[in-house]
Amino acid sequence: MLLTLPQLKSAYIDTGLVRYVVKDFPLSAHAHATAAAGAARCAGAQGAYWAMHDLLFERQQEWSPQRAEQIIEAFWAYAEELNLDPAIFQECLAADEFGYLVRQDVWDGEQAGVQGTPSFRINGQLIRGAHPFETFQDLIEAELEKTR
Repeated sequence: MLLTLPQLKSAYIDTGLVRYVVKDFPLSAHAHATAAAGAARCAGAQGAYWAMHDLLFERQQEWSPQRAEQIIEAFWAYAEELNLDPAIFQECLAADEFGYLVRQDVWDGEQAGVQGTPSFRINGQLIRGAHPFETFQDLIEAELEKTR
């Protein structure tokens, strides 16, 4: 999907043909995935959601096996690396400021039939797993054709 998203962005999202919405769906098999989703949301409150999101995925092997206290410290270090206000970020994490939104996203996903990541919905049609650009292109074009 990492290679597919830029193509989708260029062809459909940036042109206004498709609305791209990201929902959190931390997997229970990953003990600290919910905390990571919260960290990305807290970074997002300072305009750095995608930067933190990408950093968390890039360094997942580094932080995921650690204990909870160490993970929070790692997230603080990432926030500092991204030049976020440390006090605001730490307060956000400590208060679980976005926990309810993450839980709502999980509930919404479960109601839509999501069982894992990545998953996508195109006009209500659930697509599970990573797929090449052409798979999405075919589905999107079929949906766009219905509106023409």
